[in-house]
Amino acid sequence: MALKKRKSGMIVFKAGERLNGMEKIDSNYKTVIDYGGPLCPLSSKEVNAQIQLCIKSNTDYNAALIIADEKAKLLKEAENKLAEMYSRILSGCVSKFGSDADEVSMLGGTKKSERKKSNKKTTIYQNLNLKAKE
Repeated sequence: MALKKRKSGMIVFKAGERLNGMEKIDSNYKTVIDYGGPLCPLSSKEVNAQIQLCIKSNTDYNAALIIADEKAKLLKEAENKLAEMYSRILSGCVSKFGSDADEVSMLGGTKKSERKKSNKKTTIYQNLNLKAKE
């Protein structure tokens, strides 16, 4: 499953519109107006820089998701290959030592004698007998 890419937030869109308004005011007064003051400048220049940072961060985030998707695909392929190899190892162990050998248990398999017996036939016959009695 591919990770969902992130769109730029609504705040970036709104900030862009407000930046346009700030730039119009600046052009009307023929100077860059600072809405914050000397300790915390809030001019169109700072707002524009922050918008660009948000856009770049979003682009970087989406690029990281693409890389993560590729890595996840490689990991899944490696795990599938490992599972297939392990299955073949168990089959090879059964063919070399037998299905009831201790070696099968040592490799994480279940010996044939230790498998649970299925009750499917018993259940079917019980159901048939119950229906016949009714």
